[in-house]
Amino acid sequence: MRSFWLSLLAAVAGGLLLRAAFPGPALWPLAFVGIGLVLCSLMHRSAGGAFLVGLASGLAYYFPLIAWASLFLGPVPWSALSVLSSLFWAGGAVLIALAYRRLTARWESGARRVIFVAAAIAGLWTLREAIYSAWPYGGFAWGRVAQSQSASPFAELVSWLGLSGMGFVMVFLVALTLELGRARVRPQTWVTAAAAVLVVAVVPIYPTNEIGSARIAAVQGDTPEAAYFVDGDPGDVFLGHVDATLTIPDDADVDAILWPEGSIDLDPKTSTGVRRTLDQLSEQYGAPIVANAVTVEEGASADDDRFFNSQFVWDAESGWGDQYDKKHPIPFGEYVPDREFWYSLAPDLIGLIGRGYSPGERDSILEVGDIRAGTYICYDIVDDVLIRDAVLEGATVLFAPSNNADFGKTDEPAQQLAFARLRSMETGRSIVQASTVGLSAVYSPEGRVLAELPWYEPGVMIVDVPLADGLTPAVLFGRGIEVTLAALGLGLLIGAGSSKTRRMNTATVRIPRR
Repeated sequence: MRSFWLSLLAAVAGGLLLRAAFPGPALWPLAFVGIGLVLCSLMHRSAGGAFLVGLASGLAYYFPLIAWASLFLGPVPWSALSVLSSLFWAGGAVLIALAYRRLTARWESGARRVIFVAAAIAGLWTLREAIYSAWPYGGFAWGRVAQSQSASPFAELVSWLGLSGMGFVMVFLVALTLELGRARVRPQTWVTAAAAVLVVAVVPIYPTNEIGSARIAAVQGDTPEAAYFVDGDPGDVFLGHVDATLTIPDDADVDAILWPEGSIDLDPKTSTGVRRTLDQLSEQYGAPIVANAVTVEEGASADDDRFFNSQFVWDAESGWGDQYDKKHPIPFGEYVPDREFWYSLAPDLIGLIGRGYSPGERDSILEVGDIRAGTYICYDIVDDVLIRDAVLEGATVLFAPSNNADFGKTDEPAQQLAFARLRSMETGRSIVQASTVGLSAVYSPEGRVLAELPWYEPGVMIVDVPLADGLTPAVLFGRGIEVTLAALGLGLLIGAGSSKTRRMNTATVRIPRR
């Protein structure tokens, strides 16, 4: 597209369509259409034009994708996060536009151009996602294109390549199709490209080894009081989960009872009533309770105390057992990085976040009886490193306790649940997600729905969950896949620029004879 205004329109439309691929409405094919429009908008653009067009598509994408953030702390944090995300998107757009200019100048036609251009574009897209997923303040890994494909035929590819590799393939196929339309290639090349798409769509999930099963009871207490700004009496959330747990039949013979994040709004270490109730429940059902509460590591003074968002195991015989502390607390939601600086800019807003959580330092495995449960609390689910580490540490099942009460009936719970399904397929492990208000579900290692609960209704899922061992390629190679693909894109971009410089330096100048 040579018209800037037409490119701008395509960029906005592409961002909106890409957002529509995510829950809701979760129309996964629109991801490919959206990516295509975004890429078309960057062809023939200068660096400045690409930045503006990229910023427009990023804003059209992120503002509606994370609109649920406005319900938690209001429009200012939502806008700030959307704009920051869009600036990274715009930076990636500049690299992609530069790649289009350099590589199409290097190869004017032919299959080599088609493949190299598509690989460069996909690699640079992967590079941008990789950087923003890790930086600043631990990054924001919400909204990677692969996360839109939890219900698509391409989803099983995630067990081979992980989210980054799957996203690379998606962008590669779209860029490949666009280049086939622009470059002069033989008909056989079209046939080869169509075959590649078909192969990707039918790639089976990588199998892991089932080594038994565990009967898990996952509890959803229906406790809106777990939200940050919803009034309630101390203990309301705890009692809500106690009441829901008591609906489990006495003869259910469960191996563990999973409660969600934020399920105990009192201090179990100081509240005799909480400890007594947990003992009674554990004894009644003959199983440990895996619950959540705020824990404190006392320092030399009160100002040095460290607070953690902790999932812990409680057994009637031994009391407080193994513990996992959330490793990826949400910046500006659960803690404020560089607090003094940000407080000077927005004191009223930053003042709302009184207590800050510290990142956990324990391993990600909870020993729950004979079960080794890799545990991720809420936002942890989007962190590739945490997911991989738990499986490498020997997790045979994954627990994903979450508190979605702050986001009400928005798209956030459905998006998070879609990410959980992808994680089950990526790792070859069953995953049990229990939420305070929903959505809660259990997925098999193949991503099949084993149980689910509607939101804002109390309930319990009692499921015989397959346990597994073995490593998928996505877990085995981990970040190596992401780094390789990102380096490929950057290398092709730099290589094309170097080649152009060499040609200019070695060109001969013909002087006409007089």
